[in-house]
This record gives sequence, C-alpha cells and structure tokens, in this order.
Amino acid sequence: MKIINLKELENRKELQPNDNVEFTVKGEIIKYIVQLDFLFNRNYECGTINDVNDRIFKILDINKNKIAEKTYGYTKGHGVWPVSEGKDFSALTRLVAELYRIIEERETVFTKFTRFEIMDI
Repeated sequence: MKIINLKELENRKELQPNDNVEFTVKGEIIKYIVQLDFLFNRNYECGTINDVNDRIFKILDINKNKIAEKTYGYTKGHGVWPVSEGKDFSALTRLVAELYRIIEERETVFTKFTRFEIMDI
C-alpha cells in the first residue's frame, strides 16, 4: 500500500512490510519501503544508502535518534534509519506519523508567513 500523508496513515492504522511511504517536503519527494525494523529509502541511486536513508531527518533538521526514542518508547539501535525492535510495526507507524505531523506543522507555518508577507506588500 502507498501512503503519502497522515490521513492515509491513520486510515491504514499500522504500517506493514513492503508498504510504500512517501514524504513531500521542500519540493522533494522521498520514498521509503517498510522493512521489518526500519524504512529503506528507495531513492538511493543518488548516493550510497548511508547518504540517503536518513534524508527525511536531514531535511527536517531533526535528531533522528531522539525522535525515534520518543515515538518508539525505547532505544533499540542507531542505524541510518533508527532501528525498531523486529516487527514492531506500531513503533514504525508512530515515527512516520510524527514525521508527517512535523511536515504539516511546518507547511502551515510557512503558508501563514507567506500569506502575511504577500498581504503586507
């Protein structure tokens, strides 16, 4: 199944292996596929997997290990994509949902700022 936003994720309830997850942020589409304990970036042709698997965290400028610990509720491992306990799809779902929330929040702030600037001119 393909998931592109928080609403679709909430309808899905929980990620499953091989689900496709897409984030659109700053005009860039970042595609992942759900594995057993992490998400794998499908855009890796533009570099090594170590360069791109944590791309969403880099673009959002957030600490991937801190947000993973917060949303997983535990510390498991520190991979390029923060590793969850094997087959803990609810933990992966919570992390993806939090990333979608952050993206939506930042887009809302940007949109309000842009509208204010346009009206002010």
